[in-house]
Amino acid sequence: MGSLVKGVAGIGLPLVAIPILTFAMDVRDATPMIVGPAIITNVFQVIKTRQARLQYKEITPIIFGLMVGTFGGALIAVSVDPNVMVGILGFVILAFVAFSFSGYMPTIPQKGRLQMGFAAGTGTGLIGGMTGVFGPVLAIYTLALKMPKDAFVWAMGVLLLLASSGLGVFYASLGAFPLWVLIASFGAMLPSYVGIVAGTRLRKVVSEKLFRNVVLSILGIIALKHVASAFGLI
Repeated sequence: MGSLVKGVAGIGLPLVAIPILTFAMDVRDATPMIVGPAIITNVFQVIKTRQARLQYKEITPIIFGLMVGTFGGALIAVSVDPNVMVGILGFVILAFVAFSFSGYMPTIPQKGRLQMGFAAGTGTGLIGGMTGVFGPVLAIYTLALKMPKDAFVWAMGVLLLLASSGLGVFYASLGAFPLWVLIASFGAMLPSYVGIVAGTRLRKVVSEKLFRNVVLSILGIIALKHVASAFGLI
């Protein structure tokens, strides 16, 4: 399901998959489990849009920030109450849903882009390291750079590939990537590939706006459930 959404929108794999996984397992296992699917789908995305690739120097500040933030987020994730992580994930999803429905799009000025890119990458990495969800904050910043559509999809693929790979390395180095989670993560790569191929084809025949609104509505419901769980309301 997560890869299908990513095939249509360019982002959304962890945003969809992790909340569903947390119905059946601890969020601290669900987060690293997404690494394998994230790697295969982002490699696919980068290859498909390679003709629109940018110079790497344009996204280097974001990359450095991502690595710093992801390591910090992973450190926090292995030491906090899982309910706190579930609550953070819920708030991140709700914020993304509200922002998406608002239609507002900020603009990033030329001056100070290096510093802003590093700050955006660090903030994204911090949230992603704790929850496995990198796409929303990263997409908001990257869209604000006013890149061409295919260049945006390429840049998101590169950044999310690096972020998910870093997440796996950091979790493993902290002893938070159990063998069964690693096996499950790599086992999920095949259905993830099928999902993103199907999503890429679906994007050509289904209204992206309708599909996006349905997905956002479902995510909003899941996010409310997670926030309520974190506060012990359900």
